[in-house]
Amino acid sequence: MTQTMAEPGASLLRRLKNRQLLLLIAIDEAQSLRRAAARLNMTQPSATKLLQDLEATLGLPLFERGRRGLKATVYGEVMTRHARLILNDLDRTRLELAALASGATGRLKIGAVISAIPFLLARAVAALKRDRPRLDVSIDVGTSDALVPMLAKGELDVLLARPLALAGRTEFDYEDLIDEPLHIVARLGHPLMAASSLGLADLASWPWTLLPAASPMRKVLAPLFAEMMTHQPLDVVETSSMMTMVALLQESDMLAVMPADVAEFNIRHGLLCRLNVAVPPIMGSYGVVTRRDRPLSPGTTAFIGCLKDCLVGSDASPPSPECPR
Repeated sequence: MTQTMAEPGASLLRRLKNRQLLLLIAIDEAQSLRRAAARLNMTQPSATKLLQDLEATLGLPLFERGRRGLKATVYGEVMTRHARLILNDLDRTRLELAALASGATGRLKIGAVISAIPFLLARAVAALKRDRPRLDVSIDVGTSDALVPMLAKGELDVLLARPLALAGRTEFDYEDLIDEPLHIVARLGHPLMAASSLGLADLASWPWTLLPAASPMRKVLAPLFAEMMTHQPLDVVETSSMMTMVALLQESDMLAVMPADVAEFNIRHGLLCRLNVAVPPIMGSYGVVTRRDRPLSPGTTAFIGCLKDCLVGSDASPPSPECPR
């Protein structure tokens, strides 16, 4: 280990320049020193010297030339990842200071995968805002392959997801919240409402609206459809929007598989009914995902507390009605 790498982090940080961090990110994205320099409005010789000075400071090679341009070494990958974290943290600091100056009491950025307990999330955020009305809260909803990298880069404070979305990544902490079952739902008045008994095989010939084929939930549903039929459903409309899914169910005889939190909300409001078909516990639990290398902000800690309080408060809620016979 070089003397430089043995220095405390604060000492190393004093020797780094913001433009070097920006250059690392630009080279990683452009894979070319010339294009990276142009992106940062500097000359190529200036960019070359910045990179050489950084490598000399660290005592390690950060990039090597390949057939497709500059490629980060293992050291370069680590430095580029932390450069993004440092710059994201600085940007978050700027935004928090601006929020405080405008009367807010901090910022909280929440991510939630598309099917993740949206109404539990809404109850928790509403409770949080009652206690902290000036906390600036934003919610990003999307697929796990988009949101997990956002959490890794520091663009989110906390993520609600199933553990399968993490794919064994060790930079995150995960805490179980709720083991949420799946329901098969249809519109009120659906022909299957008149069936005296139903099994999975009885659903094979019906049209479906489902999350996209590449989504983790859809992949996990494959064994369920294998039990229904010898192939995946042929008559399918895919959508990543639960609202669109509900609208499609209202306008057709389609069926859908929904997490209980989503299904029960629509059932309570008279939009859907649950078919009396047992769905095996194939999805597992939802939980809270945070970055292991960052302390939780006060807003994040308060939000997680509200989630747990809402779970305790919902334990006594009555079960959702099934479709009448």
